Amino acid sequence: MEHHGFQHRALIYAGVDEYLAGTMPFVHQALIAGDPLLIVVAEDKGELIAGELGPDAERVLLLDMQKVGHNPASIIPFWRDFVDDHEGRRVRGIGEPAWAARSQAALEECHSHEGLLNVAFSRGAEWSLLCPYDAESLGDEVLERVALTHSHVLRQGRIEESDRFDPEPDCLGGMLSPPRSRPDVLDFGIAELSEVRDRVGRAAERAGLDPRGVADLVTAASELAANSVMHGGGRGTLRLWCEGDHLLAEVEDRGLIGEPLVGRLRPTISQEGGRGLWLANQLCDLVQIRSGERGTTVRLHILARDGALV
Repeated sequence: MEHHGFQHRALIYAGVDEYLAGTMPFVHQALIAGDPLLIVVAEDKGELIAGELGPDAERVLLLDMQKVGHNPASIIPFWRDFVDDHEGRRVRGIGEPAWAARSQAALEECHSHEGLLNVAFSRGAEWSLLCPYDAESLGDEVLERVALTHSHVLRQGRIEESDRFDPEPDCLGGMLSPPRSRPDVLDFGIAELSEVRDRVGRAAERAGLDPRGVADLVTAASELAANSVMHGGGRGTLRLWCEGDHLLAEVEDRGLIGEPLVGRLRPTISQEGGRGLWLANQLCDLVQIRSGERGTTVRLHILARDGALV
């Protein structure tokens, strides 16, 4: 049967053999058809695929997901650029956004990302994306939710249509987990925006961020606070605290976000609004957004010491 539009499938695998058995037919189909193919997986997985391809590896673009998708919100713009660069052609991709070393918060955002892919590409280009999930290292909760975000799931050589697939998920709903330590809290309005910047800057310096990290977090938090004043009822609440090696800055207000892809769509030159959350995603390691009847909460994560958010 001929398929049109976006085809979003998951591969649940255990071990190298199942990984290659699930990915290589997809790769070979793209090469035979002459379809542009982009593979964005962990470096060791990319080496496995390249080893199987041999000389044909030169026909495939292989990138490291741990760099490209360090912040899960950066993955949709990346895929959009790939699809747009081949406008009018059928394309294929393999993307593995979830790995065991990611934090629980990052895995939660990976799940949101997978759901939002279906929203972002619900209309337009014809292309296929295969998303591998490692059954040996990822928890049951992560694996069980794969069926919610993928129309078909391939496992142990069998592909099945998911009867739990939700093409229009509410990825902004729900609540964020409470802070693990007592946060520094500031209720602010327009007169306190400078105090927001000062408090974030001092917290970032105490947490050990380098000057660039301090400036990035101050800029991101300042943008969110300004959004609260302009679009969130004129006031908001800032919370700052540390969890492990990360400094978290959270801004809460009474506004409501209606665009599910907010922060994941690159703003146009003439666009009004939406720039603050896009900028936050460019500057921070992780951005979590929850919005509903109670208002909107945006939580920024940034690494406080040497290393990278996982």
